Amino acid sequence: MSQLNAFLSGRSIAAAVISVIFMILIYFIGFHTPRIAFEQFFLLYLAAFALFYMLWLNRQQWDFKMFLAVAIIVRLILLFSVPELSNDFYRFIWDGEMITRGINPYAHLPNELISQGPIYTDQYMRVLYHGMGELSQEHYSCYPVFNQLLFYIPATLFDSVQYNVIGLKVIVILADIGVIFIGKRLLKLVNLPEHNIWLYALNPFIILEFAGNVHFEGVMIFFLLLGIYYILIDKFIFGGIFFGLAIQIKLIPLMLIPFVFKYMKWKRSLGYTATVALVVLLLGQLMLNPKFFENFMVSIDLFTRSFEFNASIFYLIREYSFASVGYDEIAIYGPLLSKISIVGIVILAVVKAVKNELSIFSGMLFALMIYYSLATTVHPWYIAMILILSVFTRYKFGLIWSLLVMLSYSAYGNEPFKEDLLFITIEYSLLYLVMIYEIIRSTKKDDLGLQLKSFFSN
Repeated sequence: MSQLNAFLSGRSIAAAVISVIFMILIYFIGFHTPRIAFEQFFLLYLAAFALFYMLWLNRQQWDFKMFLAVAIIVRLILLFSVPELSNDFYRFIWDGEMITRGINPYAHLPNELISQGPIYTDQYMRVLYHGMGELSQEHYSCYPVFNQLLFYIPATLFDSVQYNVIGLKVIVILADIGVIFIGKRLLKLVNLPEHNIWLYALNPFIILEFAGNVHFEGVMIFFLLLGIYYILIDKFIFGGIFFGLAIQIKLIPLMLIPFVFKYMKWKRSLGYTATVALVVLLLGQLMLNPKFFENFMVSIDLFTRSFEFNASIFYLIREYSFASVGYDEIAIYGPLLSKISIVGIVILAVVKAVKNELSIFSGMLFALMIYYSLATTVHPWYIAMILILSVFTRYKFGLIWSLLVMLSYSAYGNEPFKEDLLFITIEYSLLYLVMIYEIIRSTKKDDLGLQLKSFFSN
């Protein structure tokens, strides 16, 4: 027995050492790796991912509190870092500062405001303007109202980029910690191992994109999981409230609602839908009149017509466009692919049986895969939704994608900015191979189960 205890103690010490090295790697990525240094970034990320997976494989050595401590500490390490891999935070702060000045962020383009006296003469606002980049300067804000209110909170307290970033990170980190607890509770509810949540919470991808790059997908995921949890425990009003809040962070959860309908009785679906709509509309009324809503939707529409990054199927179509007509036809194919993805998601929702709680998660997972496979832009942080939903399914291609998607940051290592199609090819080839393999394996298991059930029932 003493030898066994010594062995287990040794393995626990090894896990502690791995955790410390993991934190050091995250620190160096967050504080000492400029985004133009892609080789350095990806090697450090690859090492951090390997250590994360080693911790996962030895998950039985520590209890929930120990892993939670590591998850919180590694996030706090990045609290004072300035995001390197994304400049979106400049627009977040800009929008928040607009509200503090009594200016609706949906009313004016940054290009219009920067030429006005009070903004032009404010050095702090000029730093934000130049930091957000040309694309953001030329478009109305595309962030929903509840998200804007979260931008507003630190803006009321600070007139500093550094302190505003810290304020935004506190909000994101708190939501991320909330995801750990609600995810653990959901896993218990659906009879899955509670330690599955560490595939999300200790993943360096999540840590870097949320605590590091301050993307609010983490906040959206928190409210989304709360919404799903309350639906599964038969409290659809609370489920609708939190689902509505998730939509008011990012619009993506809108396409997941059909799978909730399949799970709920039709009468409750009506009440649930009314609750979601009420939350979305009430919050929207705070800042959106018809004109401002039109501006908001213009930015959303331009996203499918103008932006392209790390796409898969669209890039194949783009190559065909170059070969056939000599130019990029994104203005045609972007909206078309978006419509096709919506039709595909509706068809999936109609034909997929949602017999239990786990069916909701798998339906949502593949709905998002349809959407992102046909999207013109797939930023790395978008994959967080795929990863968290996969935690509640038998599919783990989301975990593979959380590793491979970081190859897309190779574009920042090129001057001028240019995507490396070789890396994108590697990313999506491996992703789709793993996904197809898992689907085939899952189908075979289901078929075998049906055959055994039929055999024993006869």
